[in-house]
Amino acid sequence: MNPLIEKLCIQADSRIRDAIGRMESGRMQIVFVVDAEGSLRGTVTNGDIRRYFLKNGHSENPVSECMNRDFHAVEIGAPREKLLKIFDLGYHAIPALDAQGRIREIYTRNLFARPESPVLARARAPVRMSFCGGGSDFTHFFNEHAAAVLSCTVSIYAHATLIPRADARIRIFSRDIGREEAYPSFAELLSAPDKGLIATVVSVVAPDHGFDLYLHSDFPVGSGLGGSSAVATATLATFNELRQDRWNTYDIAELAFQAERLCLGVAGGWQDQYASAFGGLNLIEFEQGVNRVHPIRLEERAKNELEACLILVDTGITHDSGRLHEIARQELAAEAAQTGQIQQGVALCHRMHQHLIRDELTCFGRCLHEAWILKKTFSRAISAPDLDRIYEYARAAGALGGKLLGAGGGGFFVFYVEPQYRRGVIQAVEELGCAVFSFRFESQGVTSWRSKIS
Repeated sequence: MNPLIEKLCIQADSRIRDAIGRMESGRMQIVFVVDAEGSLRGTVTNGDIRRYFLKNGHSENPVSECMNRDFHAVEIGAPREKLLKIFDLGYHAIPALDAQGRIREIYTRNLFARPESPVLARARAPVRMSFCGGGSDFTHFFNEHAAAVLSCTVSIYAHATLIPRADARIRIFSRDIGREEAYPSFAELLSAPDKGLIATVVSVVAPDHGFDLYLHSDFPVGSGLGGSSAVATATLATFNELRQDRWNTYDIAELAFQAERLCLGVAGGWQDQYASAFGGLNLIEFEQGVNRVHPIRLEERAKNELEACLILVDTGITHDSGRLHEIARQELAAEAAQTGQIQQGVALCHRMHQHLIRDELTCFGRCLHEAWILKKTFSRAISAPDLDRIYEYARAAGALGGKLLGAGGGGFFVFYVEPQYRRGVIQAVEELGCAVFSFRFESQGVTSWRSKIS
């Protein structure tokens, strides 16, 4: 028992005179009467003793004769609200009892705020569904030409959990790729060769503490949904959650680009990081000096109809987006005529934007077909016979249009399908071994929050 609590406890057969002595030696003007096992049986205050003496009681009598058996006690860790309500009834000290009824703590009106609990940070970042404009978001293109991408984010996420450590050790657990990394310190991580994406993100953050980082995703690797950028964005958001000076959304998108494209050296454009960080349905414009995210505000009916007409199809064929982007970059450098094709894609992107805001969804669906035909001219690696077959089956079953998401070569298709053809399109792609992925539009970008560590 705590020595301070022990001084305020007295056995039931002790004399009242002893209780007065203990009471006067403390500040609470109260003693607690306990049995041989230490369980609380009653309380005695100055008022109890005065009332007892007025009835001709004697100080040599046992304290049990004047103790109050109708006392207020609470469980250990009782809510502040409960304590305040008892104090508001006129009580000055409240014993907190364990399961055996023994006093473990005494609460007074001078309640202190509870000590700060350690916290962990969580984040989730949505993946993007890109409709048109891909290729124009490469720096070498928009340094000289107008560039724009039309995309949305959907309710398929990369998840990250960051748990700070008391030591300098860093551990990273990536469930999707079955990879675990451990470093004695940040300096060791920084000097390690062959770092993966997450360790590269951490090197950009430069944390001053150790941590355990856990990652998992709702989508398969090589989906074409911008998944690696979503993972990087979610990771950054967990660190941001614990910062005093928070990064803004542009900061997070730029840091994700820096880690993935510059530090890790994965070829690609800028759209994935911005889409995942900002979220929603956007027209994103890229210029040499600045990138701009323009949210598209559809009427709720139009947004619901667009969502209902889109089908997301997993081909089961994975791809390496970095390798595909590098092939496309080499081909682009070798054939200047492709600049004109990308410019056509930007023009089509603006046309699709106009169809959306004017609620011309059927026209938007047909434009998806134009976008796919145009995209296939960018590189020989974008499509393949198996992918063309899936697309042809979907079109034959009633899809107005569609396109392969991401760099191409595999991953997910998105199709625009009017309601009367939806069942037929799903059946057609499933017969080819594809899987239909459920989703909803996600209006929020990367989201982070804190939680107490139990």
